[in-house]
Amino acid sequence: MKFYIAAKFELKEQVREIYGILHNLGHEITLDWTTHLPIKPYGQNQEIAKKYTAEDIDGIRKADVFILLSKDATGTGTFVELGSAILSNLNNGKPLVYVIGEDTTSMFYFHPSVKRRKNLNEILKELKIIK
Repeated sequence: MKFYIAAKFELKEQVREIYGILHNLGHEITLDWTTHLPIKPYGQNQEIAKKYTAEDIDGIRKADVFILLSKDATGTGTFVELGSAILSNLNNGKPLVYVIGEDTTSMFYFHPSVKRRKNLNEILKELKIIK
């Protein structure tokens, strides 16, 4: 399966751990955004921002499974990624959309296309990747 993991940029080490777990289970990451450079303020780095956003949306479009780590997901980028995943799911039937965590700050965490889970293992069991 192909996965896209969304999270606040500051959680990139946690995302890299998830990448390792998924790779060890034989799965693919559609985009490793954790290698991106910090580019705030975006207005001063418009060309890089254009490149990164196009890559992110393409990574979501290619994914079979989208997972958002909702902890501290207050950045606007994570909400755009979630919206993109929801729309792709509605239009194409994929990716499956998951939100991990107890955060309830966005009403879109409760969209009918979104499955809320407590942790990665719950998702992997549901997808029958692990027992």
